[in-house]
This record gives sequence, structure tokens and C-alpha cells, in this order.
Amino acid sequence: MRSAFTAAKLTSLLGVFLAVSVLMGIIGAGLVAPVVGAAGFAAREGVGMFERLPGDLDQNPLAQQSRILAADGSVLATPAKQNRIIVESGDISEWMKKAQVAIEDERFYQHGGMDVEALARAVVSNATSDNTQGGSTLTQQYIKMALKEEALKDGDADAIRQLDARAGMDGYIRKLRELKYAVTLEERLTKDEILVGYLNLAFYGDNVYGVEAAARHYFNTTASELTIAQAATLAGVVRSPTATTPVATPELSEARRNTVLDKMYQQDLITEGQMEAAKGLSVQQLIEGNLRDSQRSCINSRNPYFCDYVTAWLLQQPALGKTPDERLERLTTEGLTVETTLDVEMSDTLEEMLREATPPNEYHVGSAASVVQPGTGHVVALAQSSEYSFEESSDKIESTSVNWNVDTVHGGPGGMQIGSIAKAYTLVEALEKGIPVEATLKIEEPGVASSSGVWLDNPEDPQPMPSDGETHPVGVFQKEDFQEGCTIGEDYWTVRNAQDQNHDPEMELRQAASLSVNTAFATLASQVGTCDIRDTMTAMGMHQGNGSEPDPFPPSIVLGSDYGSPLTVAASYAAFASGGIYCPPTPVTKVLDSDGNEIPLEQQACERVVDEEIALGTVELLKGVVSMEGSGWKAILDGGRPAGGKTGTNDNSTHTWFAGFTPQLSTAIFVGGRIGNSQPYDGDMVDLTIGNTVVDGPLFGSSLAAPTWKRFMDWAHRDLPNEDWEKPSTEILNGKRVTIPSVIGMSEEDAQEELREAGLTGSIQRVGSSQPEGSVVYTTPGVGSSIRTDTPVVLHVSTGLAPVQQQARPQPVPQPQPQQPAPAPQPAPAPQPAPAPAPEPPPSAPAPVPPPPPGDDDPGNGGPGNGPPGTDPPGQDD
Repeated sequence: MRSAFTAAKLTSLLGVFLAVSVLMGIIGAGLVAPVVGAAGFAAREGVGMFERLPGDLDQNPLAQQSRILAADGSVLATPAKQNRIIVESGDISEWMKKAQVAIEDERFYQHGGMDVEALARAVVSNATSDNTQGGSTLTQQYIKMALKEEALKDGDADAIRQLDARAGMDGYIRKLRELKYAVTLEERLTKDEILVGYLNLAFYGDNVYGVEAAARHYFNTTASELTIAQAATLAGVVRSPTATTPVATPELSEARRNTVLDKMYQQDLITEGQMEAAKGLSVQQLIEGNLRDSQRSCINSRNPYFCDYVTAWLLQQPALGKTPDERLERLTTEGLTVETTLDVEMSDTLEEMLREATPPNEYHVGSAASVVQPGTGHVVALAQSSEYSFEESSDKIESTSVNWNVDTVHGGPGGMQIGSIAKAYTLVEALEKGIPVEATLKIEEPGVASSSGVWLDNPEDPQPMPSDGETHPVGVFQKEDFQEGCTIGEDYWTVRNAQDQNHDPEMELRQAASLSVNTAFATLASQVGTCDIRDTMTAMGMHQGNGSEPDPFPPSIVLGSDYGSPLTVAASYAAFASGGIYCPPTPVTKVLDSDGNEIPLEQQACERVVDEEIALGTVELLKGVVSMEGSGWKAILDGGRPAGGKTGTNDNSTHTWFAGFTPQLSTAIFVGGRIGNSQPYDGDMVDLTIGNTVVDGPLFGSSLAAPTWKRFMDWAHRDLPNEDWEKPSTEILNGKRVTIPSVIGMSEEDAQEELREAGLTGSIQRVGSSQPEGSVVYTTPGVGSSIRTDTPVVLHVSTGLAPVQQQARPQPVPQPQPQQPAPAPQPAPAPQPAPAPAPEPPPSAPAPVPPPPPGDDDPGNGGPGNGPPGTDPPGQDD
């Protein structure tokens, strides 16, 4: 089979070789007239010929331009080819010329349009292997690009198909045709004119054509000023502009750039020192802070950020072509009509409110928001406080082209830390595991930690008083408290609450949710399973800004140190509003071709990801956040309109959120700085004055994000009916009766899993016992008891030491607050009541316009044990 195939292939290629020889003889004898088009090349002499090629849309509109429409039918943008700036030879760096020749055609200056050596090598390679190797010269490539531009301009699909042919007779005919054109062109133009024409015509990725536009776009320079490293980067892009674009794939672009530099050195075009110096600069360094206007039509759109998002979304649609290049080609040349979901008035109003909330300020704080329709996933509004510009402001907050609302795949900065936005998913998993809305959580006695999270009264390793004398009550959690594979990476994890409050031994789940109590949620997560919470988040569409799954380790999964985009958060929270149905966010409802025929898009359908009763129970808990007793009290809507939501703040208050929903709309509002590579504020985010808002103390999700959410949602619902959700079932509210399973003698982890399967939660209390360390000695209530699922079970776990062997718990150094007395050693196995904790002052009830209640709308200290080795410490989350 192989030999027969090779023989046939060799015979065919020899025929082509013979035809080439005959053709060259004919051309050499002058018996064939120049092909139509080649004379035009000669007459225009170099770059002048490109004046007839289409430029940017505003200067030379195409008959087949596409249109992007808002939901009301108004035009948002008219995508069209091409971003190109024609320059003369003297305006192009010699390094650029050398780099392009080195990588594409090292014998460019020696051949006459056909490189016999390269062609012979290609023939032999193609005849003796299954690989297809080209023998095209730079001149031939130039011919092909020019012909394709003409075919695209004329809308000649057959000509485009023939130009793209690579195999069979069509491929051979195309090659012969290009050879004839190339030889003719070499007789009429100088080498420099051909090279300059090539550099003006080539596609350099990211919607930029020609070396001048590429230099400006990627490096904020001109073609005449390109350095060796910059020139080599651009030269490397041409062969595969989608795969090696410096923006989307900097690593691949850098590898290709280094190949170009190697070629330049091998051909004595640069010295070894110049090569090494150029390789010392990463592609990321070359483009960082330099990306500029690619002259896409979105820059003139009424909502350029949404326009960019739509364009990026369309380039992911297989229905428009096999590759992003093909999809872009179709979008910018085939007269498509793209109908989107954008409510222009709503989006404009949202943008205005964001700019009023975070006008230019010394703290480099900006804001962004996305609005999604529950039940459809339609993106009805998307805005941010910055001005859209490729000429970014120095802080990259006032002016930028980076879309803060979307994921990296759609041009976003990678998201922002979501903080306690993540806690909603722990509530879902708790209800899934049978914990009812009216449950009471048992929380272990707090330990004492330094401000850096070091556990000072650790019985196994007591620590001295910190030098600054500052200590805090903390919840202390250990590896075995969480699911295997989704636990902490250190021996322990200390968790702080806002204002060091809410350390009661028991807390209603409603209160924990409304006040966002960190220690309560860490306790709850240990009971319901951190791996399972991660799975719930993923099912509900919550992922990181770079597209990866949520980090399953407790500091991230519980307190939200992961990075997410506002659009992802809004779409995920819409699943609560719609009763557990998740719809992937979509900005486009329909795409029509130039004849008005609909192009079927491949879109992920809406899917039920949470049982409706579970969703209703979660909404019941999240409604408590948007109440006078909740951390989101500043988001209460006019007229008492029902709404649920969650505040969020990271550990240094640089990222704050309010995400909330009604049955009609889900909106996520972000307020903060340190977005992507924006300029950070040097000071602490405390006692700020931003626009007309004075922030006393740290910047929280309740400071600016929540009141901005309220203002927008009140406006957006002004003409909408007042709707509410149904009440969850009695079982979801109050739980059901189950029997405590036999867990005596089990490991702590296995016992917790057994309780979870029974729909119960288990807190841990360590007792002196000669039973193996970590094994369950007894439970309270006892094994076999019939209890409701809202009743927590206490697992009394052995320390491995008999009571007489145990050392008394070290007393912490006197603190500003009174400390809880250590429990006296208890005999085993008979259960003994733990000593009552010292009373704490109850939180003061909030007045109509007082400071917010003592919820955890500020960080919880991560301390040691923040995650697996090598992970970043968690955000202090509200």
C-alpha cells in the first residue's frame, strides 16, 4: 500500500516538475504574455498598487460589510476589513526586512521567483513521505496574498477555494500558476519592491494587516523603529498568525520568534550578542503596556466593550468557520447581520451610574457590572467605569480597552477575587445534604491567633505573644476537617470574623448567611464537603476568569480567593433566580447571512443544575443578606421588592462585590483596583473619598458595590411587576427526621462522610481517650437517636491520650478581650457537657441608617494552612 501510494505520488509530482520545466522554458523564451494582474503590479511599482485594496471601514466601506445590532435593532458596529497602513520602503526597519527574508526565503536575493533547490527538496520530500512540504518563495507567497485579496474584494468564492488548494490537481495547478506569476513579477519589480509589497500585505494576527499596523498595535511604535526582537516577533507570526499571535499565545509566539532569531544568526544577519539580547526579552515584555488600537470597528461603537465581547464570542462559533481566522474572514467580508441581546438604554444607564460611583480617583478604583436575564442567559447590559481607548491612561483604570467584565478567552483580564460571593454555593451544598434553612450550627470554641494567622494557643506547639501585641479570636481548622483531596496544605488554618465578632458556640444558619460569618461557613464547609462544593460551583457555571475550575481548597472554596469575572458571577447567580436552571451567558440571539438566511449557532442549552426546592431554600437564605439584619442592607430595593444577594470583599479590600438578583434580573457589580496589570494604589484601602462617597474604615462590598447595585436595580425594575419566589417546602425549611448512624470507632473523615450521607452535619470536639487518635469515641446525641436534620451532631474525637496524660491547654497571654476558659479533661467514653463559654456582647441591631450590622463584610484572616503547598494565601473575604 505504502509503496504504491508513493509511486503514484512520485509519478504525479514528476509530471508537475516536467510541467514546471516546460513552463519556465516558455516564459524564458517570452512566448507567454504576462498574466492579467502582473502588469498591474508593475505599473503601480511597489506599495502604490495597494491603494486599490480595501482599507478601514470608515475610509473605504465595503458593499458586504456586516452589522452588529442591539436588541432594539439599532446598529452597534459594522465589522469590515482591514486594518492596514501602507508605508514605503524607507519607512520599514532593515531589521524587519532581514527577519522576514531569513524565516521565509533565505535565497530571496539569489533566485528569480522560483527557488529550484527548494522546489526540488519539496518534490523529493512529498514523494518519499506522507508530509506535505512547500517550496514557495517569498515572491510566490506575495502573489498568493495579492490574488486572495482581489478574490475577497470581488467575493469570488471559487477563486478563494483554488488559492487555498493544497493537494491533488487543484494544488498543482495553483502552484504552477503562482510560479508563472512570480517569475513574471520578478522581471518587472525589484527585490525591494516585492519585499515591501509583501510586508504591507501580510496578516500579523489580532486583526492587523501590514507591518506598520502590526508595529503600532503590538509595540506602540512604527515599522521604521522596529528593533531586532520586535521585528523577529512579527516575522514569526506570518506563517501561522492565529496560532502564534503575541496576544493570545505569547509562549508560542516567543518560540517562533526565537526560531527567526536563530535563522538570522545562521545567515549572518545579526551577531551572536544581538541574538542573545533579543532572546532575553520575552514576548510578554515586548507587548506589555504597548497594545494599541487595532482599528476594529468596535472602537466607534456605542458600547465598545460589549461589541468586543460579541466579536470574541462569534470567533468561538464553529458555525461561522473551522478556525478563528475563517470566522473573522466571514464576519468582516460576508455581510452578516448579528442580532444581540443588549438593552442599549439599560447598558448606557448602568455605565453612567458606574462612572458616578467611581469617577477618576487617587486610589485607582474602577467598577464594572454585568446584567443577565434568568432563564435565558441573555446578557442585557454590560458596562464599566473606564473610557474605551487603546491609548490607555497611566493607571489603566481611567482609560483602557480591556473588558473587565469577561473571561480571558473573550479578552478579559483574568477576573477579580470574588470573596464571599463564593459562600452561596456552600449554602446550596448544605441544603443538598439535608441541612435545613432553620438549622443551628455548632461552632468550636475559638482559638487565639496573631494578625498574621499564627495559632498562638496551639496545644501541640504554643507560640509566644507577637511583637506587636495584636491578637484575634479565630476558628481553627485542621487537615482532617475537610474532604481528602480538597483540604488545606498546612497543619492548620485560622479563620477570623469581621470585627472579631460572632464567635458564639451556636449560630442559626440564617444568621450565618445574612451576616456572612467566616467561621460558621468554614464549619459548614467541613461538614458538607469541600470537593462537593467545588462540584456545585462548576455545575452552576462558576469558574475562574482563565476558564479553569474553582480551586477546591478551603480558603478558596469557602472564602472566595479565586478570581472570577462579573459576567460569570451574574450568570451563575441567575441560576438561583430561575429556580436552579443555569443558562450559559449569551450575547447573540441570531446570525443571518447576506441573503437573510439564519446561520445555526452551536450554543449550550440551559440546564437544571440544582433541584428547584434547593434553589428556593438558597434564595430564602440569600434574601436575608438583603435585609436590615444582613451585610447587604444597603442593597434593599425600593418598596420592599424581593431580592437575594451576597457581598464580597478580598483580604486587602482591593476587590469588592455585590451580586444579587430578582426573578427578572441578575446583576453582579464589582468595585476595586488592581485589575489585571493596572497601577496599584500604594496605601491601604481605608477611609477613602471616592466621588461623592466617603468610606469610613475599609472598603467593603457594602460600601460602594451594594448601593450602586440598589440604585441600578431600582431603575431597571421601575416598570416591572413586583415578583417573588415561592416558599420552599417544610422539609427544606425545617428538615426531616433521620437516625444517627453508627460512627463509633470510625476516623473523623469517614464519620463526617457517614453523617453527610444521612443528611446530618457533624462538628468536632476532641476529648481525652486511650482510643486511637482521630477516632470517634461517642456522639451527642447518641448513635441511633432519631433527630431532625436541623440538629447538629457532635463527634467526640479521641486525642489518643488518656485524660490523666493530657496536659492542660496552655493559657494564652492576656488579651484585650476576655478569653474563654479551657475545657476540663473529660473521662471517656461517657459524654460530659462542655463548660459554657464566657458571654459575648450581642451585636447591636442596626438602625435605619446606621453603620451596617457586624457581618463579615471584611476579611477573615487566612493564616497558615491556606491551601496546598505553593498556592497563594486566601483573600480575607467577607
